[in-house]
Amino acid sequence: MPTLPYWRLSAVYFAYHAAIGVFTPYFARWMEGLGHGALAISSLFALWYGTRIFGPPLFAHYARGSTRPKAWLLGGLWASAIFYLGFFGAEHLWLLALSMAAFSLCYNAILPQLEAFTLAGLGPRKHDYGRVRLWGSLGFILLAVGYGWLLQHGDAPDLPWVMGAGILATALITHALPAQKRLDTDPPPSQAGLWELLRRPGVRAFIAIVMLTQISFGSYYLFFTLQLERHGHSTDVVGQLWGLGVVAEIVLFMYAGSLLRRISAQRTLQIALVVTALRWLSIALLPQSLALMLVVQVAHAIGFGAFHVACMQRVVELFPESDRLGAQSLMYSLGSGLGGVLGALIAGALWKTGDGVLAFAVASSVAALALLPAMKRFGGRISHAEA
Repeated sequence: MPTLPYWRLSAVYFAYHAAIGVFTPYFARWMEGLGHGALAISSLFALWYGTRIFGPPLFAHYARGSTRPKAWLLGGLWASAIFYLGFFGAEHLWLLALSMAAFSLCYNAILPQLEAFTLAGLGPRKHDYGRVRLWGSLGFILLAVGYGWLLQHGDAPDLPWVMGAGILATALITHALPAQKRLDTDPPPSQAGLWELLRRPGVRAFIAIVMLTQISFGSYYLFFTLQLERHGHSTDVVGQLWGLGVVAEIVLFMYAGSLLRRISAQRTLQIALVVTALRWLSIALLPQSLALMLVVQVAHAIGFGAFHVACMQRVVELFPESDRLGAQSLMYSLGSGLGGVLGALIAGALWKTGDGVLAFAVASSVAALALLPAMKRFGGRISHAEA
């Protein structure tokens, strides 16, 4: 792949995830500063996750096989930028809710299209995908840490301006990408329907694990920043802790192949769930301990990174290649989408009780609950011939 396209693609990933690096750690903090309560914050986060249920499949349905995939990518990005303008009227909750719903629908739907566009652009050098995707993680880290430092020292612009700059930069840089031909040159293989996939041995247990885990992450994504600030940690330290978690995740991904050659997907999921339950319990009981919070964030490598890698391996074990796209959509919609909605709403309902302790204690319990299906003997492996 030529040098310029590599750097252009990397810049798109950097800008896209830089916007998320402001949104995820600081959206709840910004909302609270505007006077909105936990219910409003959690409801808006639920909209962010809810659009994952149907946004990507809907967008993919219309974009599939297009002779102008870049036009679809740009259309989604510019629509995201336009709908995002409602964030500047955040004092009106109804306007912010409408903006969040429309913006999230487009911005969440864009990422799978960007992934497909990138893989097509890399051609025979698909192994370079990890190098490109790494820049997304770096964008998240830089903004999470940098914006936290600015907030602490009183020189930070409002969140909508910083996040909006990332969205705008993503759209502008995408214009510099080379045009691609039709991404799907052949009709997609026939795929089983949703209910047929769910009826397969082992699938319902797997989806339950993914959904329960995502529910448990609700308190973390919404209120980790506020919980730490309430217990004496400065905003720049909080930003550094967010960045540390992503760095740990990157290191895990670098060694993921070696990990799964030594430990089965089931055992990896079990370990990740135990670690996740302990992470949330630590945040509930000892959020004032910086040393413990450092351990909590380093453990993100296992609780999130190893869990994600094991899930990808489990998809390969459960489904033949012709059904893996449908399986990914199922996991994304029910796990990340529906699980994210429930996690956000539960976290919002519990946040004011016990100074945040109950929200994270329940999250820990939900992660432990996910161990029940994970402890059962994993079945449903496809034969070599089916794969």
